This record gives sequence, C-alpha cells and structure tokens, in this order.
Amino acid sequence: MNNNYKLLWGAILLAPTLALGFWLAIGLPTDVSYQPSTRTLLLVLLLVPLCEEIVFRGLLQNELASYEKLRSTVIGLSWDNLISSTLFTLVHMLYFESVWCLLIEFPALIFGYFYSRHHRLVYPVLLHAWYNANGLIAFIMM
Repeated sequence: MNNNYKLLWGAILLAPTLALGFWLAIGLPTDVSYQPSTRTLLLVLLLVPLCEEIVFRGLLQNELASYEKLRSTVIGLSWDNLISSTLFTLVHMLYFESVWCLLIEFPALIFGYFYSRHHRLVYPVLLHAWYNANGLIAFIMM
C-alpha cells in the first residue's frame, strides 16, 4: 500500500476516533431522542460537503495556490491550505456557538491537504461527508 492510501485510510479512521473521544469527554449517551429528518441527512451528508468544498477548495484554495509563495509548505501543509482552512473554520464560527467549533480546523486541514495533493475535489468532498456523518452521530448521541 503506497503512502497516498495510508494517509487516506488514516484520515478516514480519524473521524470515528474523534467522535469516540468527544463522547468520552462529555460522557457516553444514555438516551437517543433526536431523529434527523431526511432533509437534514441530505443537507449534512451531500449538499453541504459538496458546496463547501467547491467554495473553499475548488475556488479559494485553488486561487491561493496560483500564487507561488502560498504553495510553500509549513509542517507539510501549504499556505494556501492553511489560509483556506482557517477561513473555513471562521465561517463555521458564524453559525456554531460552541468553542468546539475551533476543532473544525483540523479536519479542514485534512480536506485541504488531500486537495493540494491530488487536485481533485472528490477526496475532500467524500472526507467532508464522512466527517459530517460522524459529527451528526456524535450530535445525535449527546
């Protein structure tokens, strides 16, 4: 297995690990009362990841990468990824009240890393949907 697939599987396995860590930090659920609607599931798992990744990776990160200085890396991450991921997190802070929202930066950097590496939106969109699915499960179990 080459390094690309190892990194991809690592990113895939990280989402449920983070969800489990979140559950352990706040206490395991005792009652599951929230049942998401079909509309919520479609939004969270399909529409939101697709739209956000088109904007933040396909448009913003891609445009930032056109500047040679922003393609240089710091600890393996390009500046274009760092900037677009930070803006991604700041936008999420507009509609999430919790300080936990700052943790969105970490998956955002992962999405941007795979976009920088492969120059295809399919990886960040699928990873984003997977992370949203795990986040939704964590929210349901709270």
